[in-house]
Amino acid sequence: MNQKINASWVEISKDAYSKNIDFFRSKILNGADISVVIKANAYGHGILETAQIATECGLNIFCVNSLKEALELRKAGFDQRIIILGPIMMIMLEEAVKNDLECVCYNIDNLNELSEAAQRTGKSAKIHLKIETGTNRQGIAGKELENFLNVLRSKENIVLKGVYSHFANIEDTTDHGYAKYQMETFRKEVTRINDAGFSDYDLHFASSAAAVIFQKTHFSMIRLGISQYGLWPSKETYLTYITEHGHGPEHVLAPVLTWKTVISQIKTVPSGQYVGYGCTRQLTRDSKIAVLPIGYSDGYDRKLSDNGYVLVHGKRAPILGRIAMNLTMIDITDIPETVLEDEVILIGEDQGQIIRAEHIASLIGTINYEVVTRIPEHIPRIVV
Repeated sequence: MNQKINASWVEISKDAYSKNIDFFRSKILNGADISVVIKANAYGHGILETAQIATECGLNIFCVNSLKEALELRKAGFDQRIIILGPIMMIMLEEAVKNDLECVCYNIDNLNELSEAAQRTGKSAKIHLKIETGTNRQGIAGKELENFLNVLRSKENIVLKGVYSHFANIEDTTDHGYAKYQMETFRKEVTRINDAGFSDYDLHFASSAAAVIFQKTHFSMIRLGISQYGLWPSKETYLTYITEHGHGPEHVLAPVLTWKTVISQIKTVPSGQYVGYGCTRQLTRDSKIAVLPIGYSDGYDRKLSDNGYVLVHGKRAPILGRIAMNLTMIDITDIPETVLEDEVILIGEDQGQIIRAEHIASLIGTINYEVVTRIPEHIPRIVV
């Protein structure tokens, strides 16, 4: 029913997701836990839909970016551990404590506010301390870390649940010297934390790329991001992996997402006529074109204008002219069997032909992360 109302929808494959989780479970070292990163609407896959499939796969730790995402999961009945990786406004920290959410923390002001929130709610505040190792975003190190630990030690109602960091350059290169430098920095700071008297916390550093390339980064937990959805973090990650492990079906991630729309109009247009805004495409033959009810406001990138293609009946149909806010035109002259309201594949597979998020990313000059994450929430996600 949803797709009939919206004329565009995303299908989420439960089998593909489960296959990807099994793949990473086979790579886990020393029984490390898998936490799944389902921020940004689960990288465009649907946060509640993904959380449900992850639950069915036996996954018990979710990572999100915001308090809003965490509360959405709690409201929907998910009682897993939830780690909020992004900042929380101090006025909202009590809400996090009240809902048993684990917060990233790297400054003393937040520690003090969390302690007061814990006192007001009668609960312990749970934090993950982020260590700065070379990305220079969130995190602390050195003297600043020492001061932080001194204050943390005095806060009996704050529990150190995790210590972690994030790689700056593990996906975009086959030279992992900088990643190794970050690992060494991380180990030194963890030693300092242990020497300060802290123990029994999760240690996590590995992203999708690190999890599949460097088992020594697994520690007690990995943060599985884009690869749970069947997308390699980068071609460099894939090349590094297959160089060591070789090709084979057991080494192939399965894309979880298929994005579909329908044909809303079919028309015959004479040679010499123009298609779309700006008259950028002039037809050189009598053509049969189809109108799709999707455009850049629906996350279908305008840079695919006169550049990309879709799949109709398992055949490639080129995009004609500029993609508009809500409409896109395609050439179906060579697909004569097409009729009104036929399904159209924007991302996915049809009869052996595949449009991958990576291919779209290459056409518009970005990364696969952005292609799927920008699919708006108003487009329904349907688990199949």
